[in-house]
Amino acid sequence: MSSALLIENLVKRFAAGKPAVDGVNFDVPAGEIVVLLGPSGCGKTTTLRCVAGLEHPTGGRISIGGRVVSEPERNLLVSPRERDIGMVFQSYAVWPHMTVRQNVAYPLKHRRGNGGGNIESKVLETLELVGLRDYADRPVTSLSGGQMQRVALARSLVYRPQLLLLDEPLSNLDAKLRIRLRDELRRILKQTGMTGLYVTHDQAEAVVLGDRIGVMREGKLLQMAPPGEIYNRPADSFVANFTGASNFLLGKVLERQGERATIDLGAAGRIEAWTPQPLSPGDRARVALRAENIRLGERGPANSFTGRVVERRYQGMQTVYDVEFGGQKLEVLELGTAARHQDGDVALTLPPDTCWAYRDEGQSAID
Repeated sequence: MSSALLIENLVKRFAAGKPAVDGVNFDVPAGEIVVLLGPSGCGKTTTLRCVAGLEHPTGGRISIGGRVVSEPERNLLVSPRERDIGMVFQSYAVWPHMTVRQNVAYPLKHRRGNGGGNIESKVLETLELVGLRDYADRPVTSLSGGQMQRVALARSLVYRPQLLLLDEPLSNLDAKLRIRLRDELRRILKQTGMTGLYVTHDQAEAVVLGDRIGVMREGKLLQMAPPGEIYNRPADSFVANFTGASNFLLGKVLERQGERATIDLGAAGRIEAWTPQPLSPGDRARVALRAENIRLGERGPANSFTGRVVERRYQGMQTVYDVEFGGQKLEVLELGTAARHQDGDVALTLPPDTCWAYRDEGQSAID
């Protein structure tokens, strides 16, 4: 499958010091949605803006549809309007003095090579796609925030660009609307066969929308993989933590066989864990695991221990427990409508496939 977007060794510096984007490489095959995920300042938006031509890279190469659009070493820089891209921003960025129909028709009337055909039919077809056909003649300012963002999406889709760039387009919406539009957005992009590069700091958005997720930190791309792999096989402790692993147990490597490591947790005993890193006996290690993967009140064939419930927080559809375990503390999440475990001793199992061992570099648990 051909790549609609290819990024090779992308570097962007704004001033002396660490680059905002530091040697990033990835491709986006035609029809795929790739999500760049990470905290503020990690370089994800700067990467997207370099693809759009809104920022000028310091080094590397960007190709869209097989055509190089940026290569500083050759002094090559194609303007944003010549890159055949669409873009949806955080702000709705609609023309306030126009109707919905006029907003969506605007790029067809003002772009070269819009594909010909009837502008009206293209506009109505795209409004149908985003669920706004019945609103075509309304002033755009009379719409809700979610509807205005749909107008912005329709305007970016109507001329069928090679690549659609989305910069946290749902972040200004309220929580319920954000969830609904998130699900709709993937359906719309897949229905059109659009290739997308999507930027967010929200892990749930990334998992729902992305065919692949790239996790970034301090300008570097740490891992690019399908959502299931990012969630179940994080490449390092930062990826694990940023995607929801709230527990870290500190210990020392006893042995490693293949992708399995045995970790001595001291007073807690030994734990078996999966590891992507070349750990050696004697290395300090941190074992990451998610609160929802710990099984309370059960003893399994491996990684079975006894802990002590010290606090319970009933939250309606789930209960969160704080459990002391060999001098360390675990957060455990159980779904259900009632808290099943009382304070005191409790059996717990930490399934080996959901325990991930990484080299401990001395960083804090929130790194």
